[in-house]
Amino acid sequence: MYGDALDALRGLLRSNFPAVNRIYVSTMPKSFIRPSFFINLANSYEEHINRDMYQADMTWQIVYFAPMDSKGQADVFNQLSVSSTLKKALMEAMVVTGPSGIVYHIIEAEGGPRDAEVYITVDLQAEATRPRPEYDLIAEVIHEQEG
Repeated sequence: MYGDALDALRGLLRSNFPAVNRIYVSTMPKSFIRPSFFINLANSYEEHINRDMYQADMTWQIVYFAPMDSKGQADVFNQLSVSSTLKKALMEAMVVTGPSGIVYHIIEAEGGPRDAEVYITVDLQAEATRPRPEYDLIAEVIHEQEG
């Protein structure tokens, strides 16, 4: 479930920012390339809804590293543009879908430019069916009738 959520967020970033070729996950190399995104799972919680279903809440942190301007400073105008576009894309989408079809509802997206980066926190929520062995209703009925 978490991998699908990560893939869904990466897909949203790629479709809205095709010029940004790098998306780092969980760790950043010492010499990273700008412009780039960094995504990290900040927090997660699973709640059991019933025997067959559970709900997962997860908070992801997305950090954008803007290109440097001619003075060696992060390009502030690029930061503002990416921050605005990203928050708008998240809130307009309201959902992101993972590759195996799980729909993640975007509960909240907050944050913005700070220092040389853009920090956005995204809260996702999804309901999923627990994996269970196949259930044979006929075998259960026969068992009940014989027993």
